[in-house]
Amino acid sequence: MDVITQIRVMLVDDHAHIHQAVAKVLSTAPDIQLVAQCGSGEEALLLNAQSQPDVILMDIIMPGMDGIEATERILQNTPTVKILALTSFQDDDTVHAMLAKGAVGYIVKGSLLRDLVSTIRTVNQGNTVLSSEAARVLLNTSQPQHRDFKLTARELDILKAMAAGLNNGEIAARFVISQSTVKFHIVNILQKMGVETRSEAIVLAAKNNLV
Repeated sequence: MDVITQIRVMLVDDHAHIHQAVAKVLSTAPDIQLVAQCGSGEEALLLNAQSQPDVILMDIIMPGMDGIEATERILQNTPTVKILALTSFQDDDTVHAMLAKGAVGYIVKGSLLRDLVSTIRTVNQGNTVLSSEAARVLLNTSQPQHRDFKLTARELDILKAMAAGLNNGEIAARFVISQSTVKFHIVNILQKMGVETRSEAIVLAAKNNLV
């Protein structure tokens, strides 16, 4: 009998009903284990070291240390952990701030039941996730941008594949190229777009109607 590899998840949120909802949803997933829960950024720093999660569900707006600072500090200590922002999108600036600090995706609290399990699995595999709700908010700007960043046709194809949630191996298979070539193109894409992370590139591409 095959042993199921558990994805270890930590929840950081200051609302009890979110803890109840997440625990209920994750109890239905045999490959996901909720190993730690807390309600503040300060607690998250301690519990991250103790519980060693693979994925952290991080609320953005919390009293004391918020999710933005907690994300930055956690990734400084454990850069391999995947942080997924939990948000209600009350403030667009926080969305961009979480991306800049290294969050690999978003999930809207109102869609936990529908999206949580699949989103955790996706980010644990190394993919970036921006939900449809996230995209709508990020695209809600009074001054739409239309830049192509001088991307080549192949770079644009790879950017679209990144936006679709494909990892480097899947992109390589799709375009019949090596993973090292994929990495080379992604480095060029990030440099041309003036961003540091895949998540930022995807958001900026969406705002410029490239994906």
